[in-house]
Amino acid sequence: MTDPCDLTISEASQGIEDGVFSPVQLVESCLDRINQLETRLKAWVLVLREQAIECAEQATREIELRGKKGPLHGIPIGIKDIYYTKGIRTTACSKIHTDFIPEYDSTAVAKLKKAGAIILGKTVTTEFAAGDPPITVSPWNAAHTPGGSSSGSAVAVASGMCTGAMGSQTGGSILRPASYNGIVGFKPTFGRVSVYGVIPVAWSLDTIGPLVHSVRDAAIILQTTAGYDENDPGSAQVPVPNYLDEIAHLNDPPKIGFVKDFFMENASLVVRTHTEEVLHRLSLAGAEVDMVSLPASFAKSMAIQWVVMNVECAAYHEEQFRARADDYSEQLRKRIELGFLTPAITYIQAQRFRRVFRRDLDFLTRRWDVLITPSTPTAAPKDLSTTGDPLFQSPWTLAGLPAITIPSGIDPSSRMPLGIQLVASSFAESRLLAVAHWCEAVLKARLRPPI
Repeated sequence: MTDPCDLTISEASQGIEDGVFSPVQLVESCLDRINQLETRLKAWVLVLREQAIECAEQATREIELRGKKGPLHGIPIGIKDIYYTKGIRTTACSKIHTDFIPEYDSTAVAKLKKAGAIILGKTVTTEFAAGDPPITVSPWNAAHTPGGSSSGSAVAVASGMCTGAMGSQTGGSILRPASYNGIVGFKPTFGRVSVYGVIPVAWSLDTIGPLVHSVRDAAIILQTTAGYDENDPGSAQVPVPNYLDEIAHLNDPPKIGFVKDFFMENASLVVRTHTEEVLHRLSLAGAEVDMVSLPASFAKSMAIQWVVMNVECAAYHEEQFRARADDYSEQLRKRIELGFLTPAITYIQAQRFRRVFRRDLDFLTRRWDVLITPSTPTAAPKDLSTTGDPLFQSPWTLAGLPAITIPSGIDPSSRMPLGIQLVASSFAESRLLAVAHWCEAVLKARLRPPI
C-alpha cells in the first residue's frame, strides 16, 4: 500500500473524502517520513509537529461535521522560510533574522490556511533566497546539488515529507530545484499571486508558487493563492478563472513552439537528445510542434536580469548590510556590493530595456499555446558549491511570464531527473496548465528518488 505521504495533493484529498485515511493519519505519515529522512536530507528549518497534529485533528472534525472546504482541506504543506508566518520564526536561513517572529501571515499563507491547508513547517532556503548553497541534500544523490533557492521545499516534496510546498522565484528558484528533484514546479505571471509578507530578493522580479507532484496539484494551489491584494503594489487586478475546470478541457492537441536557439546550444548532449525524444513523443500524440526564433532583445536578457536583481537586493538589505555585513554569506554579500556599485542610470536603462523585452516575449508567446525548452542545461550538477544554473528560467522571470517544469525522464549517466519547461503569455495560466497536464499524461514520468 502506498504511504499517504507519497500521494499527490489531489490523491490525498480524494483519500480523505473517501474515508481511506484522515488528515491526522496523513500528517502523521508525513511526520514519520520526516523522522526517517530529515537528519540526512536537512530540508526543514522548523517542523511544527504538535501544531500540525492539532490542526489535522481540527480539520478531521470539520470534515466530519460539514464536509470538505475544498481540495486543500486537511493537506500538509511546507512553507519556504521567507514567507511570514504569524507567531512562528521566519529566519530566511540567515543570522540576520535568527529571532524574527512575524506578527502576521503572508497573504499566501493566510489563503492556504483559510482553505484548510495544514502548515507542516518552514523549509530551508538559501540565505534570503539569494545566497550561498544551503545545507539541504538531494534525495537522489547526496553528491549532487538539490538546487535553490527553494531547496528545502523541493526536497521535502520529492522525498514525501509533505504533499506540497511553497517556493519563490527571482531567477530560477522554483523551476530549477523542482526539475533537479523530479517534481513539478510552477511560477505564475508576475502579479498573479500576492508576495505581501514574503521577504523580497528583488521587488520587480519576485514571484511565488508551488512545488508539487502533479500539474493538477499546481492548479489547486494557484486556485487558492491567486487574486488581487491591495497590500501588494505589484498585485494585478486580473480576473481569476477556474483553473481546475480548465485544465481538463483541452479540446485539441496543443500547438507548441520549440525554442531551439540558445536553449539547445547551451544544453548538454544528454539534455539535447532527451528533449528531442520528448518532442517526438508529443508529436506522435498529436501536438503540432513548430520552431521558434527568439527576438533580438533576448541576447541581453541575462545581463539585464542580474543588474535588476543586484540593485533591488542591495536596496532591500542596505540598512542591515551596513551594520552587519560580516553576518552575510559570501555570495549574497558580493551581490549586495555589486548592487551598491551599480550606477542609477544603469539600473534605469536596464528597466527600460526590460519593458521592450517583456513586450517582445509576450508577443512571441501569444503565437503558440506554449513554448517548450529543456528545464535546465544539465541534470543536477555533481557539485555542492552551486545551486545550479538559472540560465533557462531567468529570461521568463525577467519578462514576468508564467512557466512550469514537469518531470520527463532520467539522465542515463547520472541517474538524476530531467524535465521540460513550458512557458505561456501573461496571465495565460489556464492554457499553460492545460497543456502541461496534457504533456504530463503523454510522458507519464512520475519520478521517485531512491530513498
